[in-house]
Amino acid sequence: MRASAWLISLVLAGLAGPAAANDREALVKAYVERVVVNSLDQPDSYEPYFSEIRLLNDFSVNFVEAYTGALARARQRGDVTLFERDPLTGDANRCPIGMHTVRDLTRADTRIMVEARLDNSACNDGREGPRNGIRLMFFLVKDEKRGGAYVIDDITREAGEARWASIKAWLERR
Repeated sequence: MRASAWLISLVLAGLAGPAAANDREALVKAYVERVVVNSLDQPDSYEPYFSEIRLLNDFSVNFVEAYTGALARARQRGDVTLFERDPLTGDANRCPIGMHTVRDLTRADTRIMVEARLDNSACNDGREGPRNGIRLMFFLVKDEKRGGAYVIDDITREAGEARWASIKAWLERR
């Protein structure tokens, strides 16, 4: 009896791992699809990355606090916008995104990380390759208040050779 219960729990644990990984990727894929749609510069199809609903459902408390703090400080300064460029792509001109991939890079010795690679070679003289793309890293945490669902704690964008720009850190400094 004990052996069969142990075997069943082992099988269920094995099934839960990939499902949880898929949930992480699904959350990031939703944001990547939003980046792609927004890059097309169609005003009627633009979806904000940080709407009230998105902030409450998809982001950690720490990220929301950084965002709302930056928004309050921007308002006090009289700024009309928080971001002058697209916060995820760094692009001011809405360069269209082509192919894109999402991959869970989480290992036992790392934070929960899901990578997104976006091809914007259309704005780089048509050349292809790693220098003509955007690489994002989504850092996720489990939110126990939401039943252990994954939420985004930070998004970083590759900003050069071995350098990354953190959106949450930028918001905290803003």
